[in-house]
Order: sequence, then C-alpha cells, then structure tokens
Amino acid sequence: MDNGGTETNHGGGFASFDIFDTVLTRRVADPRSAFLLLGRRLHSAGKIECSAHAFAKAREEAEVRTFRNSGGLDSSVSLKDIYCELANALHWSVKKRSELYVEELQLESELLVGLADGQRRVRQARARGQRIVYVSDMYLPSDYLEQRLRENDLFLLGDTLIVSNEREASKASGRLWPLVLSEIGAEPTDVHHIGNDARSDGKTARKSGLSTLVLEANNPNRYESMLERHRDSTDGLSSALAGASRLARLDSTNDADPALVDVAAGVVAPFVIGNLLWTLEVAQKENLAELFFVARDGQLLCDVARILAPKVGYAGKITYVYGSRQAWTLGGLTEIDVERLTSVIPDTGDVAMTLRDAFARLGVAPEEISLPLARAGFHRATWGRQLVHDQPLQLRALICEDPDISRAVRDRAKTSRELVLAYLESVGAVTDNKIGFVDLGTGATLFNSLGAILGSVGQEPPLGFYFGLRSKIADAGYGLPLTYVRNEDERLGFLRTPGLLTMVELACTADHGSVIGYDDVDGVVVPRFDEHGNDPVVEWGLPVVRDTVCRVADELLLSPDLIGSIGIDLRPAILDVFKLFWNSPTTNEARVWGAYPFEDGWGDQSYRHPIARARGLFDAVRPQPYRHWWEQGSSQLSGPVTRKAFESRSRAIDVLKKVRKRLPVESS
Repeated sequence: MDNGGTETNHGGGFASFDIFDTVLTRRVADPRSAFLLLGRRLHSAGKIECSAHAFAKAREEAEVRTFRNSGGLDSSVSLKDIYCELANALHWSVKKRSELYVEELQLESELLVGLADGQRRVRQARARGQRIVYVSDMYLPSDYLEQRLRENDLFLLGDTLIVSNEREASKASGRLWPLVLSEIGAEPTDVHHIGNDARSDGKTARKSGLSTLVLEANNPNRYESMLERHRDSTDGLSSALAGASRLARLDSTNDADPALVDVAAGVVAPFVIGNLLWTLEVAQKENLAELFFVARDGQLLCDVARILAPKVGYAGKITYVYGSRQAWTLGGLTEIDVERLTSVIPDTGDVAMTLRDAFARLGVAPEEISLPLARAGFHRATWGRQLVHDQPLQLRALICEDPDISRAVRDRAKTSRELVLAYLESVGAVTDNKIGFVDLGTGATLFNSLGAILGSVGQEPPLGFYFGLRSKIADAGYGLPLTYVRNEDERLGFLRTPGLLTMVELACTADHGSVIGYDDVDGVVVPRFDEHGNDPVVEWGLPVVRDTVCRVADELLLSPDLIGSIGIDLRPAILDVFKLFWNSPTTNEARVWGAYPFEDGWGDQSYRHPIARARGLFDAVRPQPYRHWWEQGSSQLSGPVTRKAFESRSRAIDVLKKVRKRLPVESS
C-alpha cells in the first residue's frame, strides 16, 4: 500500500530501505513471539529454570525497562544491554548471560528470511543506478544485520547500513534522518525511502524532506493478528502459522485479486493445516501405515499433508483416492433394508428427488421394474414428480419387500461393489495394514459405505477422519469417524460454527469433476467423472487458493525445540479468524468469495450458485435462497438501507433464540 509517496524511477540518488518487514522478515508475525520460541528451546535444553512463557514475558519486560532506564528509543540500547537487564531479573551469571545472548542471535538468524518483494525493489534500485542505504531502528549490532543482508543477496560492496542504537537516534523520533543524510552526503530530495511503518518510515522521513513509500501490507493483516492473539495458548504454533500466512501472501507470484490470496492464506490455510496436524498426530499414535484422502474434498488436503508429514515425522504413505458418495454408496448396500437405503433415498434430499432420480442412484431404470412399481401406486406418469411427504419411506419399504425390485438392486450393488473393490485394491486400500480415510463430511455416509465394501472381503474398517458428525448418526457396525470440529450427538467440540462447513467445502475441492463411478478398461478399473467437470471453480481461482495454502504449509516453521504440534488445539484460533472473515468481510472479499460457483446436490441433480450477491430491501423478509448461503457477504454487497435491514433481522433472530431458550419446556 502506498501511503505518503510513490517510488521514484529516476536514475542516480539514493534508495533507502528499512530492514525488518521490508526486505527481511521473521517466520512469526509478531517479533515478541520469537521470545516464546527461544524460551521453549532454552527450557528443553535445560538452560533456563523457568517456563518458556515466563521467559518470554521476562524478556519482553527487560527490553521495555532497558529502553526506559536509558532514555527511550534515542539511546544506545543494544541487545547486550537488554541481556544485562534480563540476567539481573532472572539471576544469571555473566557466563550464562553471554551464552543465552548468543542463543537469541542464533534464533534470529533461523527465523529471518528474505522478502521477494523487498529483494525485487532493491534490484530495481540498483538497476536505476541508485546507491543502497539500509536504515533500521534496532538494538541488534550492525555487523550482525549486515551478515543477514548478505546471506539474502541484499548487501553489496558500497552499500551503507545505519542502525539507530549505534547513532543514539531513531527514525521514530525523526532524529536519525539528519544523521543519515549527513553520513551519505545527500540532500533530502536525493533520497527515496521504503519501509513498512507509517510513522518511522513515512511521517518522520517526509518531515525531514525525503520522499517515501510505506508498505503497510507488509504488516500483519487482521487474520494474522488474530492468530497472534492465540500465541500463548498454542505454544507459539498460531504465531508461526501467522508468519507463514504473511510470507505466502506477500510472496505470491501470481496477479490474483488480493482478496483471494489474503483469505486463502489467512482463513483457509489455518483450517486445512490445523485439521491435518490433528490427522497426522492421530495417524502416528495409531500407527497407520497409510492415509487415503477421498476426492474431491481430499485433493487439497492430500497436497498439504505431503508437505506437513515430513515436518511432523509421519512416515506413512499418503494417497489420493477417487471416490464419492455416488460412486460408493450403491456398492455399500451389502444388505437391503429400510435403514441402509436412507443413505440413497433420504426423507429430505440434497435437492428435490423424483422416483427416477432415486433409482438412478441405485443403478436401476424404472422401466425394468415398472409392474411392481405400478402395483404399489408408483405409475409411470409419477416417475418424474418430486417425492413428497412419506413417499421416500414408502419407496424404501417397497424396495425391501418386493423380490423383483430388491433382486435388481442387489445385482447392481454387487456389480458396483466389485468395481469399487478392484479400484481400491489397485491403490493399495485393500490391505491387512491399519489405514485411515480422510473426508470432510458430517453424515458418515461415505465412511459406512467404505466399511461395508471392505468388510465384504473380510477387511477391518479403516479409521475415519471427518470434519464433524451431525446429530442422529448411528454406528452402522463400522464404528464412527473421528471428528475435528464437532460431534453433535456427544455434544463435543464447536457445535455452533455457522458457515464454516460451506467455506470448507468451497475451498477444499478439486480441479476435476465428481466421481460418479468406475469403468473396467482392458482389465484396469479407472474412475468415471461427471462430464461437466469443475471448470467454473478453476476459472474462479481454485489454483490460486491451492497454491497459496500449499505455500503457507511450506513456509510453516515446525521444530521440536521451537514449535511443536502435538497436543496443541488450534481450533479456537482457526474459528476466530474464520468468524472474522465470515461475519465481517470487506467489500472486496464479499465480491470475490461471494462469486464462488458452489455446487450442491448429487450427480445429475447437482446445480451451481453463487454463495452471496447483492440483495434488495424485500429480501430481508425472505428466506435465504440456498442452504449454502453467505448472508453477511450478501449484506456487504448490498446498499446501506438493505444492509441495515439485514442487520436488524439478524438482531431480531438472535433475540428470538434467547427468548426461546428461556421459555419453560412443556411436559407431555
């Protein structure tokens, strides 16, 4: 963001750069988080007696006291001075003080990385013939900073480095700028300064006559700041996640809309990574030989799992499996009974279901069984009409009771099951090893179908990893999947997360169409895809989302002595950043993510719709148009009067919910 100036393009003169968060940055979003990581390292090595959190607090307070006692920012305070104060507070010997001082410098070196944008700007300035000057408000020694710059190809012979503590003057107060101009022998108009702080790199520099460019986007955004707030409760993991998010969005190599990248890095990536760290932790504890990620939700998860697995030490195989409810549910009907048929013919479906739709899911054409259907009152003229009232239940009962219909369904189920088994065997899922299957569902339909299919050849059901389980999900004999977000029947987890499943489903999809079955091609079973594919989502920006999330995972710092993931609950941090986005989107975020072409339904009955769009005033009294709908995004895209109407409706609904909770329950 350009606040207070534009980058000069003329040759000659001086190009001045701030260092931290301009050309170099840490792998954590807040510098204070480095103190917690250092505390973890020192504690695990037995070098400090207090906890990592106590050390971090003491280190932070020692810095504040040192500057206060020395007269503020315009002083000669160095890291050594801070460690003298810290040693006094924690009763260290001189030897220990020197040793831990070196430890902090070493950690800084490990955390610092170059920013691609900053490196590009320095190269461009050199190409214009400008001399390079680095100016930093910092307590670290200049020779240390110069070495870090050299390691990132940022400091060459002839460059100048000026550090505040060695001049007893700071950019923040403005006293450093005249000293900079004097040292390099330049007039203010000869120098263009670039930094990330609105005051130190902008206001005070301009007051001294320099032109400036303030890169406020280099500072933690609202999602990264929210993750940072959970630093203590996550032992620094959320801070590392915030740092990785910032690196991914700042070093994005595409020209995508910032709203697409920012939300992918700050909202989607934390959920995906948090979910997978939990999955990999359980997989290690359960000694799972392989994790299978089921299409289409699993494509992004699988890609990210392959990045994270080496970081957390999971050595099992990671495989992407082409599967779906449509491809597996029929094969999972090892028994034909009313309860099992509910997964195919529910009382309330994803979309309006006709009799023809229901039998299409079972692989049977109504024409094959027209006589028994007619005897039950389902005449040919009714096959295309929506099933209403208790008709789904009647149809399930008829399938079980009529021998001709049940025989046709069993035959199709057997054929389907054989194809699914052949495919699963080809990818290594038919095995005696302990394995896990990862899905983002809430109904366990796919899990139960898989358990039945593998059980038909004597294989134990796999361990399932799910987003959550909605209420009234019974154990069908294969156990129940483990849940990351919630288990409604057991009242566990985060039961009220409006919009989260919609967000997860739209972000965690694949670049291919739905898997609708399998074909035997010359003895090789291959998946068959929906002919419509997933091009609308790809064109919307799915590759950018996937690349950004993978980049966050790649940048995430995980180290046993600094940041671990075992036993850490990231969900509160993840949900806070999600709610920040979902409930308070910017207009640009609502425009970009609201335009997502969401696919709902099953098979040929599926359809696409945006999840948000501008609404009219009268829409405030109408129900939302789709079950996956983003009301807050729509409100943000609407006019101010309509927005107020939606806000009033939302408050009224909240009040009504509270009143209903307080009403006494009548006994029957």
